[in-house]
Amino acid sequence: MKDPCTFIGVANVLILEPWYQGSHRSWVDGWRSHSNHALNVVSGSDSGWRRSLVTAPPRFAQAINETPQPIDALVASTPIDLATVLGLIDRSTYRPPTLLYMHESQIGYPPGPKGGNPYRAMINDLNSILSADKVAVATHFHADLLRREMPRFADELLNGSGDKVRRALENLHVLPVGIALSDLHPVGLNGPNRILWNHRWSHDKNPGEFVHAMALLAAEGHEFELYALGEVERAGEKAFRRLKEQLSDRVLLSGTQSSETYRQALCRSDLVVSTAHHEFFGVSVAEAIAAGARPVLPDRLAYPELVPSAYSSEFLYHESLETALSSILSSSRDELHRHRHETREHIANFGWEKVAPKYDSLLNELLSPHS
Repeated sequence: MKDPCTFIGVANVLILEPWYQGSHRSWVDGWRSHSNHALNVVSGSDSGWRRSLVTAPPRFAQAINETPQPIDALVASTPIDLATVLGLIDRSTYRPPTLLYMHESQIGYPPGPKGGNPYRAMINDLNSILSADKVAVATHFHADLLRREMPRFADELLNGSGDKVRRALENLHVLPVGIALSDLHPVGLNGPNRILWNHRWSHDKNPGEFVHAMALLAAEGHEFELYALGEVERAGEKAFRRLKEQLSDRVLLSGTQSSETYRQALCRSDLVVSTAHHEFFGVSVAEAIAAGARPVLPDRLAYPELVPSAYSSEFLYHESLETALSSILSSSRDELHRHRHETREHIANFGWEKVAPKYDSLLNELLSPHS
């Protein structure tokens, strides 16, 4: 058995990532490429995160049991059933200290089109929080949500258990998702302003409101072109189809693109917009701002943390997207981008060069014999 008090210089860290795809893969690879520690990853199946939530625990436990090198620390990425993973580790295997990184929590999602709440997944989140040695989230918005809602949910399951959850969340850490900034630079443009939508076409991103706003602005005679990017899920097919039918002459690119084409589109966008009902961080928005797009975001969720507080009234809207864009599209391009330096400077704080040392510092704290 490994001595848990052994001093660690470069730690051997195993990341348990149930969904090693998309933004989760970017998160793992970005941290790994900037970390002072040795980060290895074991992934779940690629058949969808819901299936992976069920099938990943024995896979992860086997990887921990059979790893040829001693593991100094585990990092568990949500959605994960961490309690089951730890329960399946052989009794003879040293259980490393564990950091739970909560990209999301099911308790924060709005009900789906069919209504209802994913109680089983919410229970997994609850048990994972109680199983980990440290817990981190990407934003203060998410931290506040967990502290408010998770103890209440625990009490509903078992009266009096909320206090234990509340204590577990007292030292909740906020670690932003890192983003790669090196190739994100604004490109000089002529012609109509280019509006970027770069979200999943799903109910929680509220694409119907986006399409409605674009149709109204076009009917009012505003000149603009569109990048309507992102994976089209079943719940967003109707809105996506309506956009292509009504505004096809304004759509430059749509749907899922290669990484290179996607990042080129970010650099050619004047405005990045959102109508989301759910966002724990907003990687796509942060990347667009880094590329020079002016944010036009609802004043809710994690969005206030992505813009300089001194200019929040300019970048965050309270009424409708159509109202917010109407006056902006009447401005010159120079006027529209007058605070571009400030927004890009703010987003630079989320670059991996600045964020990775904070992750490593939390790992060092986890590995300290006095933590």
